[in-house]
Amino acid sequence: MKNNFYNKISSLLKKKQTLVKVYSHPRSGTHFLEAFLAQNFYPDTNLFIPDVAWGHWSNRQIKKEGNPYGQLFGNHYFAKYNTDSSPKIYIVRDGRAVAYSVWKTPNFLHQDVSQQSFKEFLHTPLDWHGSPSHKVKTPKLTILEHWAEHVASWQALAAQTPQVLLVHYETLVNDPYAVYNAIRGKFFSELPLKEARDLKVIERPIGLLPNKGKPDTWKPYFDDDDNELYHELTANYNLENETDLKKNI
Repeated sequence: MKNNFYNKISSLLKKKQTLVKVYSHPRSGTHFLEAFLAQNFYPDTNLFIPDVAWGHWSNRQIKKEGNPYGQLFGNHYFAKYNTDSSPKIYIVRDGRAVAYSVWKTPNFLHQDVSQQSFKEFLHTPLDWHGSPSHKVKTPKLTILEHWAEHVASWQALAAQTPQVLLVHYETLVNDPYAVYNAIRGKFFSELPLKEARDLKVIERPIGLLPNKGKPDTWKPYFDDDDNELYHELTANYNLENETDLKKNI
């Protein structure tokens, strides 16, 4: 009886499982990756959180249904606020797709400018930093500049620590098995390797206000000048090749 008592106490005091969490720039496929991670690596773990607050600081909303994979969310902060040793996956999405997705999400913009054209939005400094919930007094960065600095910060952190994996949203859509292998190799090497046919693939839109999950929906909104600006930014921040998943496997 005494041994049983101490065994129960020991089990209660066991360290809580350290979850591999998802970090991102807003509108980069965060919930998409959370669902993929949960279904393929945490199938028997309750990851639900209730009452998710989200949106722009001037227009916050509560999702009463909660998030079934919410415990896998890290945050949207820049990398300098995430230098602890916990395991992290940072999902990178094409900055043009991010910009378009932020613009078309109603409560990701200040209520006073929610009717801006995409062109206006693209060239107007953001009044938030890291997350739309974090207000800044003096707007400085446009959405593409903010995205580039955000990705660059995480790129640098991934180069400094083995506990960070960068994956690409477009690769998750087009080649989920490559993403699975990268995640397993980095954080779950003790688990049996799944065959591609046994992989749980996320096939429907998911998230707070999900889009259609198509990588190129931004294209009609970017003219030649906008694309040139984007390529200049990716070159200046050395992002052109670093967002390739294969460089992080």
